[in-house]
Amino acid sequence: MAKQARYQGDKLVLFNAAKSVTETKYKLEKSDETALGLQTKGKWYTPEGLVAPGGDDNMRDVPDKSIRVSLIVRVLPDGDKWVVQVESSMLRYLAGSPQPEKLAATDASVPGWAHGQVDELQFEIYQALKQYEVKSPGGLAPAPAATPPAAAPDEPAAGSAAPAPAPTPAS
Repeated sequence: MAKQARYQGDKLVLFNAAKSVTETKYKLEKSDETALGLQTKGKWYTPEGLVAPGGDDNMRDVPDKSIRVSLIVRVLPDGDKWVVQVESSMLRYLAGSPQPEKLAATDASVPGWAHGQVDELQFEIYQALKQYEVKSPGGLAPAPAATPPAAAPDEPAAGSAAPAPAPTPAS
């Protein structure tokens, strides 16, 4: 529910509430109220999810396969309402490599605790913004509209008719 919640109210009030919740758990690296977004300072965690030695910026002392997690919070328009999006930016340290590798949130090797940080912050922001939540008649916030997948170049676009097969002569 927290990820699908829609809010109504002043965008700066919503943003500042989300920022305040985020600041209670994380140090902010940047915050931009004109873009309604913020990013937490990255922190290194061991593969097990514990804060790594050197913790913040120092990659030198972290164990192999440690992950640096930074959270990104955005307040985005959705018609006349607002949604809060929480995402992660992750890097993995590989021993012997001079540069950490960038990890996508969809990467199967990302441990559950990393996704848990995103979900936990999303829920805490939801709790703080509950008074601004817009409820749909069924009691749940409406689901975001699905975007139809783009057709492959050699396939007809969605909704267009495929050419009919040529008629075969009757015998």
